[in-house]
Amino acid sequence: MTDILNFLQYKNDKLEQRLELLLARANSPSNRMHALLESKELVLEDHKLFLAFLAYLHEQQLDAKQLFQDALKLPKHQFEAKYAMNWSQVMKLSVTFLTILRTNDINSYKQLLD
Repeated sequence: MTDILNFLQYKNDKLEQRLELLLARANSPSNRMHALLESKELVLEDHKLFLAFLAYLHEQQLDAKQLFQDALKLPKHQFEAKYAMNWSQVMKLSVTFLTILRTNDINSYKQLLD
């Protein structure tokens, strides 16, 4: 069982490193957003998981839009200190958020990082 947990931790660490590298290459928050959506590093998360996360944010009285903006704008360590959440997990969920927003409300999607 320990080997499985170590593998999952290793996989998450590698994903986090790839995400940090991908986002470091983008020179603005909007470029980060586009790079994140266009990369094949992350895929849409299960919508049930995403909805559960939104319910958690509502319960904690956190604004989902602001949280996802901060995940894209802030360095990993600052984001984790501010929200006490795992940055890479929030980045995974942000793909779902941004994809839904881009599909259903293009104006809000464009204004997200303004």
